[in-house]
Amino acid sequence: MNMRTRTIALAFAAILTSILVVGCGSMNGEYIEPPRGERGLCSLVVYNGFADDIVIKLYDVKDPTVALHYVYVSGKSDAVISGIAPGNLMMRYSKGKDWDKSKKMFARDRANFETDQVFKFEVTETKTVTSDGERTEKRWTVNSFTLNAGGGEGNVTTSQIDDDEFGDKK
Repeated sequence: MNMRTRTIALAFAAILTSILVVGCGSMNGEYIEPPRGERGLCSLVVYNGFADDIVIKLYDVKDPTVALHYVYVSGKSDAVISGIAPGNLMMRYSKGKDWDKSKKMFARDRANFETDQVFKFEVTETKTVTSDGERTEKRWTVNSFTLNAGGGEGNVTTSQIDDDEFGDKK
């Protein structure tokens, strides 16, 4: 194989690899799996200060075996997970490089974490009687989760977990 043919073959292999293992900047905020369980009005804003991408899983503390929300957040980006039903949720996240869509994990520099705090989501209704009649006002929770690349873990504390603990225990 001459040098030009070999260069073209290597370039083609690199393109195929990038299709199979993606550095998924265009996936920011996308669900990796469809949301499960009830849908609601609450949301979680995620600020990823790391250069690495992350994936986030939200679980009901009553049943932490199946992720209700499983979302991709690109490095140095923020994303909103919306449609969260009221409840107490725990979070696990994984960060790394080269997202492998088929294995649903990062291929390089992967580290998995679980937050030590519980995220409480609520919806409240307030009825007010005015001269125009009765008015109902709904309020819902918007929580935030911040990861800081340079200064600690952000606005929550975390514990490192292994790949088995990050996976769903169906």
